[in-house]
Amino acid sequence: MLEIVVVGVAALLTSILSAVAGLGGGVILLLVIAQFVAPTIAIPIQGAIQLVSNGSRAALLRSQISWPVVGWASILLFPASLLGVAVATSLPEDVVRLALAAFVLVLAWRPDLLKSNARSRTPDDAKIMLVGVGAASGLLNSTVGASGPVTSPFLKAVTASHKAFVASAAMTKVLAHISKLVAFSAQGWSISDYWDTIAVGVAGVIVGSWIGTRLLDRVSEANLDLLFKVVLTALAARVIFTALT
Repeated sequence: MLEIVVVGVAALLTSILSAVAGLGGGVILLLVIAQFVAPTIAIPIQGAIQLVSNGSRAALLRSQISWPVVGWASILLFPASLLGVAVATSLPEDVVRLALAAFVLVLAWRPDLLKSNARSRTPDDAKIMLVGVGAASGLLNSTVGASGPVTSPFLKAVTASHKAFVASAAMTKVLAHISKLVAFSAQGWSISDYWDTIAVGVAGVIVGSWIGTRLLDRVSEANLDLLFKVVLTALAARVIFTALT
């Protein structure tokens, strides 16, 4: 019961964060779920919840979606997701835990190591780049459960405004999460085994997306940075402790 309540609250708060900043909420939610189950179980649970989170955000901002960006970024999503799941499920659970914790600590304190200086351009000029972005999204979503820090600079570079970036990134993530869930299901994961946790999480992200989209132009991203770092560090530290004990 405690697990379900914690996941529900985390889903609400992280969905607000994602709606405001365009990224960040999913990886925090993943780490919260990973406090209770193995990473290869937490990743598809988070994927099912984030599918609704990103889907609701994309629906609310549907007029802002850049469909050429979404289309080119989706070409290699599924094969890359299959590869990512094959890698994640072939490694020992504690190795995956340590890899996940290392990834989020870098994300929190040295995000520059994950980001690239993508130049502003139109979707038509960036077709090959966007195909690669989609491949990276599928692979990372299926192994460490998050791809936004790596792919977001490229999506920002080909969208006309912050709202267009948030909307297009959300739609791309919808397709990425669908690909991830299909790939994990092919490996034996079943959504019906975790329906209660997912249902509560889904309720949280729907409300969070509604709140967050109304705060989109009112909250400074800079004000969220310290909180983001502290929460990620604390959760990652506990994941490391679990892996080493």
